[in-house]
Amino acid sequence: MTLKKVLKYSLIITLCWGIASCKKKPEVPLGADVQDGSDALFSLVSDTATIEMHTVKYDSLRTYRDQFKYLGSNQDPVFGRTNASIFTNFSLPTNVSNVNFGDYAVLDSSELILTFTQSFVGDTTIPLRYQVHQLTQLMDYSKYYYTHHNIPYSSSTITDAFRRITKTGGFYTIRLPLDKNYAAAILNNPQYLVSNTVFQNTYKGFFITTKNTNLSPAAHGSLMKIDLDNPTSGVYLYYHDGSPSSSKSPEVYRLPFSADNSARFNHVDYDYHSGGNSLLVDQLDKIDTAKGKQNLFLKGIGGAKSVIRLPYLKNYSDSCPIAVNRAELIFKVDQSFLSSIGNYEPPNMISLVACDPNGTEIYVKDQFYTADILRFGGSYDPVNKQYVFNFARHIQDIMSGKLNNYGFYLVLANTDRFSVVRRDDKAERLILGGLSNALYRPTFKLTYIRFPYDK
Repeated sequence: MTLKKVLKYSLIITLCWGIASCKKKPEVPLGADVQDGSDALFSLVSDTATIEMHTVKYDSLRTYRDQFKYLGSNQDPVFGRTNASIFTNFSLPTNVSNVNFGDYAVLDSSELILTFTQSFVGDTTIPLRYQVHQLTQLMDYSKYYYTHHNIPYSSSTITDAFRRITKTGGFYTIRLPLDKNYAAAILNNPQYLVSNTVFQNTYKGFFITTKNTNLSPAAHGSLMKIDLDNPTSGVYLYYHDGSPSSSKSPEVYRLPFSADNSARFNHVDYDYHSGGNSLLVDQLDKIDTAKGKQNLFLKGIGGAKSVIRLPYLKNYSDSCPIAVNRAELIFKVDQSFLSSIGNYEPPNMISLVACDPNGTEIYVKDQFYTADILRFGGSYDPVNKQYVFNFARHIQDIMSGKLNNYGFYLVLANTDRFSVVRRDDKAERLILGGLSNALYRPTFKLTYIRFPYDK
C-alpha cells in the first residue's frame, strides 16, 4: 500500500473516531420520580415490600350543609345495619314575606316530597317505613354538624307511612303525607308567615327517619341520595280558596328546603354487629390486624376505612440514594363477596391519604399537584377489578428523608384533595383482598433507580 493511501485511510479513521467521541454521554434521567414508568431506563422493580393493613372505625364524621343527604335503612349482608336519617329545616320561598292564604283557604291535604337522585346502595324495591317528627329546637345554620349529632324532636310523628319510590314531574321522589292539623296550622296562621325568621322560629323543621323499618337478609332496604334543593323537593300545601258563594279553585303552595338560612345534616346509626361479617366485626371490635390479612373493608358515610403501612421503605435507600419512578399500590376487589341481591357495585373511586404522628389524616404529596391527579389513580378498573395508586412523589420524599413514614389510610372518597376530606357524600361499600388472600392479594410495586456512587 502506498504512503498516500495509508495517510488517506488514517485520516478517515481519525475523523470517524472524532465524531463518535463528540456524542453526548448518556445521562441517568433526573427527576425520574415524575417520569412515566415506560421511560425509566435501567430501572429496578420490586414487589416484595412488607405491607401491613387492617380495617378501623371512624371516630366521627362531619356532615356538610349542601343539598345532598342520604336517607334510608339498609341491612347489608356483609356490613350489617345502617340507618341514615335527615335533620332539616324548611322555609318561606326566597325574598317572600307576609304570606296570607286568605280568610277562606281550606286545606285539602299536604305532603313532604324528597327528590331521589337515583344514587343508592341496596334494594329500592323494598318499601321503607318513613317517620317524620317535628323539631323542638331551632337548627343552627352556621354550625358544623357531625353524623352523631341530634336535634331535640317531638316523640309524636306527623308522618308514619310505608312508601316506595314514585315519579313526580320527571323526577323520582319519595312522597310522604303530612298530618293535616300540622299543615292546616301553617295555612291558617298568617302571623307566623310575615318573615322567614318568624316562620323558622315557629316551624323549626323535621327529623326524617326510617330507623324503625323491619329488614331481613331477603329484604335489604336501601340508602338513597336525596337532593333537598331540587325544585320538586319541599313541603306542599294543597288547598282550595274562595268564599262559600263562589266557585272554589284548587291551589298549591310549596315551602322549600333550600331558601334563606337552610340547615340540614345526616344522622347515621351504623351497627356492624347486626349481621356484619365476622372478618369485619373482629377488625372493628378487637382491632384484630390478623383478620386484615384476609380482607379489607371500606364503607361510606362513616362506616369503615383501612390502615395501610409500608414499614421498611427506607431499606431501599439505606445504602445509597434512589430515584423513584413509580410507587404503585394495587388493590383487588374480592369477587367472592358480590351479592346477588341489591346494588352493591364497587364505587367508581376510592382514595389514599397519609397519616401524621397522631394518626390524623393529611394529604399525600401527589395530591397537591393538579397534573398528577390522573396519575395518582384511585379509579375503579372494571376490566381488572382493581384500584391502582401511584404516589411516587410521596414515596420519594420518604426515601430522601423529607417526610416521615407514618402510614396511610385507604378511604371511600374522591382522590382530589379538595374533595377527599368529604366522607358523607358516598354510601357505597367495598371488600378488598388482603395479603393472605390467594386470589385477590394486594401488591406494592416500586420502580426505581439506584445511585451507588452518590452518597
